[in-house]
Amino acid sequence: MNDPQNLAPSADTGSRIQILPDDLSNQIAAGEVVERPASVVKELVENSIDAGAKKIIIEIEKGGKDLIRVDDDGCGMSWEDAELAFSRHATSKISTQEDLERINTFGFRGEALPSIGSVAKVRLTSSLDENRGGKLVAIEAGKLQTTRQIGRPQGTMIEVRHLFFNTPARRKFLKGDSTEFSHIAQGVTQQALARPEIHFSLIHNGRSIINTAPTEQLLYRIAELFGSELAGELVPVNASAGDYHLSGFVSNPVYTRSNRTNQYVYVNGRLVRDKVIQHATQLGYSYLLPKGQHPVIFLFLTMDPALVDVNVHPSKAEVRFAFQNEVHRFVSQSVRSALSESGKQLPLESPQREEVGDRGQAEYRQNEQGQSAQTSMGRATDSNDYGNRPESLIPFAREKFGDVQKSLSALYGGLGTQPAPVGSPGMDSAHIFEKAGTPISELMYSEFEPIGQLENSFIIMQGKRGVLLVDQHIAHERVLYERFREAAKDKRVDVQQLLFPESLEFSPSEAQILGDQLELLKGLGLELEPFGENGFLLRSVPAILKNVDYSQVIREILELTDGSALQKKYDELLIMMACKSAIKINHPMDFDQMRKLISDLEKTEMPYTCPHGRPISLLFDMNDILKRFLRK
Repeated sequence: MNDPQNLAPSADTGSRIQILPDDLSNQIAAGEVVERPASVVKELVENSIDAGAKKIIIEIEKGGKDLIRVDDDGCGMSWEDAELAFSRHATSKISTQEDLERINTFGFRGEALPSIGSVAKVRLTSSLDENRGGKLVAIEAGKLQTTRQIGRPQGTMIEVRHLFFNTPARRKFLKGDSTEFSHIAQGVTQQALARPEIHFSLIHNGRSIINTAPTEQLLYRIAELFGSELAGELVPVNASAGDYHLSGFVSNPVYTRSNRTNQYVYVNGRLVRDKVIQHATQLGYSYLLPKGQHPVIFLFLTMDPALVDVNVHPSKAEVRFAFQNEVHRFVSQSVRSALSESGKQLPLESPQREEVGDRGQAEYRQNEQGQSAQTSMGRATDSNDYGNRPESLIPFAREKFGDVQKSLSALYGGLGTQPAPVGSPGMDSAHIFEKAGTPISELMYSEFEPIGQLENSFIIMQGKRGVLLVDQHIAHERVLYERFREAAKDKRVDVQQLLFPESLEFSPSEAQILGDQLELLKGLGLELEPFGENGFLLRSVPAILKNVDYSQVIREILELTDGSALQKKYDELLIMMACKSAIKINHPMDFDQMRKLISDLEKTEMPYTCPHGRPISLLFDMNDILKRFLRK
């Protein structure tokens, strides 16, 4: 902590406040603008888009640490502007207060180039007209090195070499080349989605990763970047109301992901992370999404720029809407209508809760007067828990998608109302036990004998100590997890070769991550071979993965990595694969199968909890049962 006495004015100078030199202030600004190589690529590509480019070529070496080169065929800069562009707060995109209130461009602060130039070696070449030639400007650590006239076609090329060379502490915190490049690939993918009419080319260490063809059809661009399988599962959205227009695609309720990785939301062409739209989209699916699952979305909201503030975050990744209630209602209704009109038969009369929120986010919106208002519209969308959503609906959403309405009508008897939550007032309930069953931790399963199943999901066992309920899915998950863990440790995983290799398509960033994990996955029985630009052939799987969607397994592996080395998530990977292979709920078992599962469970190291920590068994003690029947 500073000593207050040391902050007092000195006798010599009269003051300790001073204006920071340009090189230091630029490096401070760079801390906000330039977090990693992907931040540089984002800023430079946005400048190219603002310049009206129809073709943008991005070349990367060593994850962007050694070289980032962005070359475009946009309008270019004059000789004077090329040098002035490296001055702080120099921009051609705003000049008045009114411009700031109605921003239609990506970059507008004028901090990107000087910030980048302060922590790297930068060369800019630009030309307004190839007949007149262009200008080269070289900057190193914020200092102008050289300027000269050169010949080049119309457009601009910026080379950024040795990022953070003069700030080694920041360079030390960069991740490995593949991780840094995966962030770059993800960023370019986001920008290519927003501008399907632009030709994007991304090259890493001489290898083409993204090479899109210009198109007017967003669906074609999605198929290019994410594969035809995903594109085939999408439902178009196109709606207008007042100042708002929403277009794009959302996935059908059967095609889901366990996180929000593949959710792309754009406001006036700018990618944003916005909880209002995320929750509104989730709510638009009503009750048809399984718990903990999220849709794939590619949504573009256009509106009057005066109704949205894009200048609320250093990287412009978040926005603030003037009327957040209106936006939420419009997006939710648009998604619901799109799903219904597509022939997927989503029930339009599903109840809407009074609240919206995101796991403890008490304030997510402002009212029309601009004052903070506490949310009152729902809870916990991260886990997709809508409070009293009946779990019995999930199997229906997993049926053939077109039969959802029929299934729901049968479930509710055609009354158009939802079933009352268990334990709610007005529901006939017979509570046999005053106490709920208690998890067990020191009990021999062999003391109990199976007598049947409850809902084809729980094994009912009886013994002298009472009634024991065993969750068959997580019991089997514990057995498989320990077997698989031991086999993987000893490198003797049983492998099943696929008769016909399965072709899998991924986004460029996903393919980059997966390509770095091939040896590790092979040790687990998952043999993948690169195929095409961003595809792989799956040739073998571990024998425990029976009757599962292999493609979904690989995608969940990618979600586990989250851009980091899979080795760090190794145990989570084993748990996920065991969970995928375990007996499911609503699966009938005969007595021999029950006994075999219980016997295997008893031999495990931890027979009382699943790998996620949930209790496997609940005991209803005989003494409590006798007390309830007044026999004791």
